[in-house]
Amino acid sequence: MGVTGCLYRIFPGLPQMVIPMLLIVSALLAPSRASAELMAPDATSNSVTLNWTAPGDDGNTGTATTYDIRYSTTVITEGYWSSATQAGGEPSPKAAGSQESFVVDGLTPNTTYYFAIKAGDEVPNWSTLSNILTVTTEPAQGQEAPATISDLLAVDPTSTTVTLTWTAPGADGHVGTASLYDIRYSAEVADWDGARQVTGEPSPQPAGSSESFTVIALQPGTVYFFAIKTGDEVPNWSGISNLAAAVTVADDDQTAPGAITDLVASPGVSIGEIDIVWTAPGDDGNLGTADHYVIKASNLAITESNWNFVTTMGNPPSPLAAGSPQAWTLTGLTPGQLYYVAVKAVDESGNPADISNVPAAVAQWTLSLDVDDDPDELPARFHLAQNYPNPFNPNTTIAYSLPRASRVRLSVYNVAGRLVTILVDETQSAGNHFVDWNGTDADHAPVASGVYFYRLDTGEYSESQKMVLLK
Repeated sequence: MGVTGCLYRIFPGLPQMVIPMLLIVSALLAPSRASAELMAPDATSNSVTLNWTAPGDDGNTGTATTYDIRYSTTVITEGYWSSATQAGGEPSPKAAGSQESFVVDGLTPNTTYYFAIKAGDEVPNWSTLSNILTVTTEPAQGQEAPATISDLLAVDPTSTTVTLTWTAPGADGHVGTASLYDIRYSAEVADWDGARQVTGEPSPQPAGSSESFTVIALQPGTVYFFAIKTGDEVPNWSGISNLAAAVTVADDDQTAPGAITDLVASPGVSIGEIDIVWTAPGDDGNLGTADHYVIKASNLAITESNWNFVTTMGNPPSPLAAGSPQAWTLTGLTPGQLYYVAVKAVDESGNPADISNVPAAVAQWTLSLDVDDDPDELPARFHLAQNYPNPFNPNTTIAYSLPRASRVRLSVYNVAGRLVTILVDETQSAGNHFVDWNGTDADHAPVASGVYFYRLDTGEYSESQKMVLLK
């Protein structure tokens, strides 16, 4: 029985335009075999070729009017269809039974994508969702993804923390030094996207080095599962590490710290910063000293109900004794954006306070037109800020800080890791600097919409950030 016959038999009564589309990469396959072709030859580092049989305008006769091709890094369903990314530029349908082909490009290397298609007639009446094709793009050309970590261990649990240890992989397999880690955990065995990402992961050391990281703010007496991915500078991502599990120590302390009620937020001194001040609560109510703070920031109002889904700011200050004034600066925010800020104190047993009051402030966005030569105003560290605006079209500003005079190279790369242009290549004095990029390559030709990476190298410091050009 043909594919169409199978679908009509499974779904009797479906009118007209049930699509028997079998998305494949490079050859037609039955739906049950589509996922077996994840690394087919027509998947490159930034594109995937889709093939299918054209449906008709009325069922399997005639010629349909339009296709809607969508993709996502999460599984596509009818309910998620509108949230998936539309490919754009889909071909006009051919007569029913014809072989169709379309290339989706602008994808990220070494990333798993899900693809699906609907067809519409002149009304348009839309078909049901096709089968879902899963394809993983190749690593960037000429670069191997970091090796998958296989010796992850979860050790030394306390009531609120677990320490992770592993051996550093390389940037290319087991060679060199990777660029970043993504550490996630869950209180149940979950898929990668459903696990919670930690903040403040360490920068990778050279391949073969011993690594460790302590995950905080866990709940006492709870089983946790941990995993890691490693990315290079593109980034190409490794596979998911082995799963490590640990049980936090149970604790009978049930008295949480007091809630902070006097939190104040205001624009910071440097670009992308917000300053906050508050009075420290205690470990038990308003007595003693809490164990640590959890500080969160969001463009949307923060409440108890959405607390777990809001971005956590890394490396907060240690709590002082109850009643002491405290201050901290949130960095790496998008300049000019309004942020809501909230704080919870947590005791040594992992008991969190109620959410603080939730003030809002605009992240500092003013760019100095020159470098201040006053030594008291010089940056304390190297820093590469997020470009602003982002996404952008066609101009964006990149700011960076130099604590001392340095040879600076600021470069832009595409998602394939190829050099697009060099924005700065000279020795510069200490201070805060900025440079504009107008979305052109080294030959002053406009580049295409998509994801780009900019990288700051000084010889003793390097850092990369991602930006998006939307035309």
